[in-house]
Amino acid sequence: MGGSYVIKTEGCRIPYMDPFDPSIRQYIIKEKQFTCNNNTPPLMDSNLTSVYLKHNSLAAYNITDLTLLKCCYSVFHRKDPSSNQADNQIAYNKCVYFNESTIITDEFVRVSCTFNKSEVYKDFFSFVPLKPEVAKFSVLQAPPEKLNVLIIGLDSVSRVNFHRQMPKTLKVLQKMGAIEFLGYNKVADNTLPNLGAILTGMALEELVTTCWRKRSDRFDDCNFLWKNYSNNNYATVFAEDSAWMGMFHYTKMGFKKQPTDYYWGPFDYAAEKNIGNAIVQQASQCVGSRPIYQVLLHYTQKFTQVMHHNHIPYFGLFWSASLSHNFLNKPQLGDESYANFFDQLQKFNILKNTVLIFMSDHGIRFGPIRTTYQGRMEERLPFLFTVFPTAYRETYYQVYANLNRNSKRLTTPFDLHETLKDLLNPFSLNQELLNIRILNRTVTKRGYSLFEPIPTNRTCEAAGISVHWCTCQNSTVVDINSSAVVDATTFLVQYMNKQLDGYADCAKLTLVDISNARLHANNDELKGSTEDYTIAFRTAPGDGHFEATVRCNLIKKSNKSHFDIIGTISRINLYGNQSACITDFNLKLYCYCTEQLYEQLTSTN
Repeated sequence: MGGSYVIKTEGCRIPYMDPFDPSIRQYIIKEKQFTCNNNTPPLMDSNLTSVYLKHNSLAAYNITDLTLLKCCYSVFHRKDPSSNQADNQIAYNKCVYFNESTIITDEFVRVSCTFNKSEVYKDFFSFVPLKPEVAKFSVLQAPPEKLNVLIIGLDSVSRVNFHRQMPKTLKVLQKMGAIEFLGYNKVADNTLPNLGAILTGMALEELVTTCWRKRSDRFDDCNFLWKNYSNNNYATVFAEDSAWMGMFHYTKMGFKKQPTDYYWGPFDYAAEKNIGNAIVQQASQCVGSRPIYQVLLHYTQKFTQVMHHNHIPYFGLFWSASLSHNFLNKPQLGDESYANFFDQLQKFNILKNTVLIFMSDHGIRFGPIRTTYQGRMEERLPFLFTVFPTAYRETYYQVYANLNRNSKRLTTPFDLHETLKDLLNPFSLNQELLNIRILNRTVTKRGYSLFEPIPTNRTCEAAGISVHWCTCQNSTVVDINSSAVVDATTFLVQYMNKQLDGYADCAKLTLVDISNARLHANNDELKGSTEDYTIAFRTAPGDGHFEATVRCNLIKKSNKSHFDIIGTISRINLYGNQSACITDFNLKLYCYCTEQLYEQLTSTN
């Protein structure tokens, strides 16, 4: 990785990483475009207000006589789940017949078509009708005092992998004047704690003590930022594809009440369940004849246009996992679509009064690239871009200069939370206010708004990033056979087995080998008393590949282990259905179901 750095401050140095470094080049391949519905084109399409027949698709369905084609649409909506139900309850209305097109005044519809009395087509469409509770937020008569906030998320894409996979989108963003944050460091393992830090300002451990106390609880009581925006007369929307594995739903209970004014989850769930196809690793890549990520982008366009036309300020979070979750190279397949999407935002003048945030939660967490040092670093450094309206940049140039300067500092999701709070009142951010904040700063401050200068002596510890996730520590390779590394790894496997105690369906794990180990350079306070090791190792059964950071307490205390786990134990290879016998999403990473072990043993005898 050479000797140059993308972040070089007193508190943090993050090395430059070549997107095509020899150590990872073998894992970068050209992906083949997947096909939806065996390349059968959709029979119907939609615009802002209607669904309509595509005449050029009739031949693909062998429709020769339009009088024999009968189509109807069913409006459907989310139902509040009962206490023990998953957050995926749907209710359908009666099917209403129409001819070649019809205006839709509801959010979600299912379209069914028969030809000569046999079903030939089924599809799902989403719309953005202007709801009364949102229409009242129109600022048509008032001077603009608000900026829209539009967050577009792409799951599991590091900053470096974004450069590799999506050069067209990168070029469009650069042309738009986007600021790229070079030191944006995740604070936890997966989507929920990293997005939770943005939306609530809290770490996962803090969520558990305040609003999500047990796994069976729903998230309604958590103080997500969209509530703040709603209270300030913004329309709110939350939309994610692959909702079954969504941030609030995978092995979790979701919400009792719809969390935002517009909530796309019910649509995605119904569409994937009924017409999901091109399934890879249990996830549908398509609904009907369309890639899911494109369906989400189309919905995002509809939402922004409806709000723009009606002068309604909004806070929008649109998150896509279908293209990139678990897939290192598939983001390249969406490059053209995302580049066109951002071009369209400009074409329709959406960004004139909108702050665009384009981001990821972390890099790729699984797969062979994670066994490399660069793969480990990339996993902790997701991409983050911001685009501000030209008029705002020019008027609030001091604030914008801070934002630009902070792009070369260590930053976190906690900072993004503080920034989004500031965007509730963006026109009050003058230099006087920022000076007061600087004077009132405390040493313990974890999150800074990106509009105020981030200290150059900021460390991971000060920013709320554990040693395990920190990318700005100096570390050196150490001998995997050293007693410290072997003892620490033995402790890790013992810890994992202890966590699985009480789960009779999970096999006891044994250590297979240690892949690599690194010793971190600790800060002055810890020097001489502790050593921190990041170790990659394998266990059996199930060939589990793991990575963990262990603190070795050099000053031993009697009757107490001198090892502590810093952060979490990361699973770095896919585990599929190995842990299907348990539902705890943390222990799923460790558990290898004994039933599978029995099947494996009997099949080899």
